[in-house]
Amino acid sequence: MLTIGIDPGIRGAIASVSHNHETRVHDMPIRSRKQTGKVKNEIDPRALQVLLRDLVPPDETGLVIMENLNTFAGGSVQTMGSLEATKAVITTVCELSGFDVAFVSPKTWQGFFGIKKRDSEDTKKQSLRIARGMFGQHLCPLEKHDGRADALLIARYGQQNLT
Repeated sequence: MLTIGIDPGIRGAIASVSHNHETRVHDMPIRSRKQTGKVKNEIDPRALQVLLRDLVPPDETGLVIMENLNTFAGGSVQTMGSLEATKAVITTVCELSGFDVAFVSPKTWQGFFGIKKRDSEDTKKQSLRIARGMFGQHLCPLEKHDGRADALLIARYGQQNLT
């Protein structure tokens, strides 16, 4: 069984970890759309489905674990609406593609790896450091690849705790 970890969002990523620890990671597929004179990015559902089918061969089963971000006090209506729409698109594509979806809170998977808010190092940098140590620098070589690091760690959390 393959475990698929998803860090949802426009800067998120999708990672797969197999039972023999073969690992792959991809940035979230996005597309631009014009809205009231502005160009905004959104999840590309077709590209997401193609990516999921590429990650999980027809003779394999897969479990998708997605970070369950909740709306937060003080967040803008646009941000909260975009977050909920993104989660809905990803969940729908996964379910229509035949994958079960489990959700995990950031606090749960981060706690599993000992990631905490600290003055010296934020959670994104901790995720990068831990993912690079577990999976290698080549999967998330740049600082902007924190979404890849999160997706990899979510997949590993799911593999250890949900399969």
